Amino acid sequence: MLGKDSRFVEGFVFGMWQTNCFVLGDRELGTCVVVDPGQDAAVPLVAHLREQGLTCEAVLLTHGHLDHLWAVPEVAKELDCPVLLHPGDRWLWDDPAGAFGGMAASQLEAQFGFHWDPPTERLEEIHDGQTLGFAGCALTVRHTPGHTPGSSVYLLTDTGADDPLLLSGDLIFNASVGRTDLARGSWDDLIGSIERVVLALPDETVILPGHGPQTTVGQERSSNPFL
Repeated sequence: MLGKDSRFVEGFVFGMWQTNCFVLGDRELGTCVVVDPGQDAAVPLVAHLREQGLTCEAVLLTHGHLDHLWAVPEVAKELDCPVLLHPGDRWLWDDPAGAFGGMAASQLEAQFGFHWDPPTERLEEIHDGQTLGFAGCALTVRHTPGHTPGSSVYLLTDTGADDPLLLSGDLIFNASVGRTDLARGSWDDLIGSIERVVLALPDETVILPGHGPQTTVGQERSSNPFL
């Protein structure tokens, strides 16, 4: 539970890259959002939401790498919801293989079994500073380029608990930061995004990253070796 009310956050780990997928919702309202449904997420995630009687209002993506959007086509279709992504990563939506330079889509399918059939008709853009109202929550979008040009995080301050919550994608992790060696990554942009967005938040802000365990802004400010 996020606080003493009916709102909640659940975390799941999916796929070969151990990608964190989060569900934020309100049990009283019976609504939720899904963040970053990765490889092998579709079947268990859809089944879980139906068992819980939850209606998914949107799929939120922190960025366009395939380990975070792998299950989007099936999830969006089964749950009949829009998909939100920053336009800076539309190039990855159109061609996830673009993250790996000259790799062809056929190579991704041969190497990983990844077949991409994007539900572009459901795709909606998010922008820096935008407030999204889903599942009884107000989520603030912050554009945080570096890992990818369109990488974005979602900040939830009205959690019903004492501590704000940051869904950080692959911007920052527990004792680490996102890689910038893939196509269109930028170390300078990544560090600038962390300084501008993450380190501007209160120390007690809980960080839910795209991989690995949760942390806090204060912990990363004091001990992250990359900062």
